[in-house]
Amino acid sequence: MTRLNNETVLDTIELQHLILDWGHELDINGGINVASLCTDDCNYLLGGISHRGRDAITKFYAGRAERIRLQQKDGVRTQRHTLSNIRAIIQDKDHATVRFMVVNYSAEGKAPARDLVGPTIVADARMECRRDSDLIWRIALFDSQPIFVGNDPFLNASVVKK
Repeated sequence: MTRLNNETVLDTIELQHLILDWGHELDINGGINVASLCTDDCNYLLGGISHRGRDAITKFYAGRAERIRLQQKDGVRTQRHTLSNIRAIIQDKDHATVRFMVVNYSAEGKAPARDLVGPTIVADARMECRRDSDLIWRIALFDSQPIFVGNDPFLNASVVKK
């Protein structure tokens, strides 16, 4: 059992908020600003493909936004992420691992999405986090392992390992 103390409780809350900010950014802005939550040298793995550094992460989400514009109904994709079972493990004052579950619901077109049967994907996620020089926790590594994969060709083509 994890026991929090005066030295780790604030870090734990800050790390949980980092994860929640990440999910909010994905849902509201399609991830276009996710790189601001990452370290300069972040290794951001999506579907087994490494996007290393803030520029590469921004390029991935900009490319995704363009694919949405060209391929999805009305150039829009609606998505929401449920983040649960967030568990922060603090190694030292500047390093932590956060494990959590991601449940993604998504569909092409504007909200409300109709006839959704279930989640698009359910995955176990891991973030290695590091306190940056400005003393703010940032994502140094993101990786996830799909547990359940729905039938969404757009998502499956871009981030699900074959």
